[in-house]
Amino acid sequence: MDLAGYFKSLESHDWYYNYSDDHRAWSKGSEESRRLQSIAQENPTLLRMYDDYSNWVHMTPEDRIEVPEPVLEDYLS
Repeated sequence: MDLAGYFKSLESHDWYYNYSDDHRAWSKGSEESRRLQSIAQENPTLLRMYDDYSNWVHMTPEDRIEVPEPVLEDYLS
């Protein structure tokens, strides 16, 4: 998977699936999370993307003010 495609997958992933009361939504989110993590293991840049985006999503709203949302351009060189 190319960097742009992977980043788009991170942006569209349901990062809050763990809080769902719907087992189908939880299962889908859990499967997608495992898939994204597995893909990230193949490439250090993808792993950094996953870690950065995951960390940003799970920040408090106050911390998000100080830390900008990751963008694809952060990983292109």
